[in-house]
Amino acid sequence: MKRPGIMIAAPGSGSGKTTFTTGLLAALTARGERVYAYKCGPDYIDPMYHVAAMKAGLSHRKEAAADTETEKEGTGSDHGKENGSVGIYGETVSSRNLDTFFTDDDMTRHLYLEDPDEGYHIVEGVMGLYDGVAGTEVKGSSYDLARVLKMPILLIVNARGQGRSLIALLKGFKALDREDLIRGVFLNQTTESMYLRLVPLIEEETGLRCLGYLPKEKKLEAPSRHLGLLAPKELPEEYLQAAEVSVEEHLDWENFFRITDMAERPETCGAYGRETPASSKSNMSDPADPHGAGISKSGTDRESAGSNTGVKTHLRLAVARDEAFSFCYADNLSMLERAGAELVFFSPLTDPHLPEGIDGLLLSGGYPELFARQLSENLSMLREIRTAVSGGLPTVAECGGFLYLQKDLEGSDGRIYPMAGVLSGSARGEGRLVRFGYVMIREKYPAFLPEGTMCKGHEFHYYDSTENGASCQVEKPVTGRSWEAIFTTETLWAGFPHVYYPACPVFAETIVSKMRMHYERKVRS
Repeated sequence: MKRPGIMIAAPGSGSGKTTFTTGLLAALTARGERVYAYKCGPDYIDPMYHVAAMKAGLSHRKEAAADTETEKEGTGSDHGKENGSVGIYGETVSSRNLDTFFTDDDMTRHLYLEDPDEGYHIVEGVMGLYDGVAGTEVKGSSYDLARVLKMPILLIVNARGQGRSLIALLKGFKALDREDLIRGVFLNQTTESMYLRLVPLIEEETGLRCLGYLPKEKKLEAPSRHLGLLAPKELPEEYLQAAEVSVEEHLDWENFFRITDMAERPETCGAYGRETPASSKSNMSDPADPHGAGISKSGTDRESAGSNTGVKTHLRLAVARDEAFSFCYADNLSMLERAGAELVFFSPLTDPHLPEGIDGLLLSGGYPELFARQLSENLSMLREIRTAVSGGLPTVAECGGFLYLQKDLEGSDGRIYPMAGVLSGSARGEGRLVRFGYVMIREKYPAFLPEGTMCKGHEFHYYDSTENGASCQVEKPVTGRSWEAIFTTETLWAGFPHVYYPACPVFAETIVSKMRMHYERKVRS
């Protein structure tokens, strides 16, 4: 059975994967295609680009449809109005992370298959094609994910300053392709004349189909800061449009669709039991939206239908989501929903108070240092969070959220700002990546994990704290380097690592269980 899809990979970082994928998603959506986007690995920013691109494509599709309707109305003809509808699929778009280090092959396939087979499944790779855990393992690489998903690979190659030498590069990548997955190549940073001269040489020498090129244009360069790519809302307006137009004009669409049709539907073993609730797709549709697409910031209590027992079946979890806190895996939130949490989004930046009637708090990662002054000036929110967390409200704070709970934080302007003060540490920028990469986490004493349980996560931060916690043993895969980190109590988990819940479902279940106990204590009191 077929499930059209493709892995967008590259020989290394900086080849143009994100620019090409962004333009591709926008162009496919504008064409009226049903599109599902994924990111290989633990990255947060690229999925936001995916969502922004598909929303831009959807907007362009609507504009084109409206123009068509106007023209037809002008002629007095109603013919074709139904076909001009933009409601080809829901108004929501999403992008999810898939990672063969976090989850085994079968779990990875189950996560991938949660989306329908119809449409085009576009996966953006990570780093170089074969670069996985620690940069030396295949596990966790783009290639490993393509193997697991039975997905053909399109290699994006930066051809700037190269000509015939590209053949040697491509032959080398083909030589390591044991599964014969690399099906095409797309050149970046080249000219039309050079591309046309290279096509017959590449295709004859490597057997790979050339699918087009992107020209050397300043507006096609994704702007970045020391922390990585800019968030989509910070991008120059012309970037998304330029990427869409360039891919639309320079991609060999006929051969692109031919390659995507080579993808197969991967088979899974056994049941996983992750049926997506009707609300989940809309709730998780837009990680770029600070407060969640279509979700009320205050939310409403949802008791069990027809329940006369007073038992609360959906516990309210306040989730920080704004420009300062936007890093949270979509599947993490879905798992919390499935465990019984009602997600209530709020902004520590602008909201004066926490949502009412909450049973738990999730402070996700992000860029609090860029908004340190504004966060520190929102005194009512700082007070309420300090009181709630110190008072035993079940709370998970990861990376940026961990920084927010510190005594103080150095802003990106170099000034020191007071934060929530739940923890005694001071956070400062180090000017370099600190403890970057995958981690395996074990609690010393069970609090959020059953005894002996290991959960997997990832660290990516340029900040460090004078107090990182010592409740867990954190270990790097491959090298085995380890250190103590994370603060845990019966109700608090706070540290730099981002935990990927599908790799450790009991973590999400424990959070909701603690929320339920907190709610029941409130009722009894």
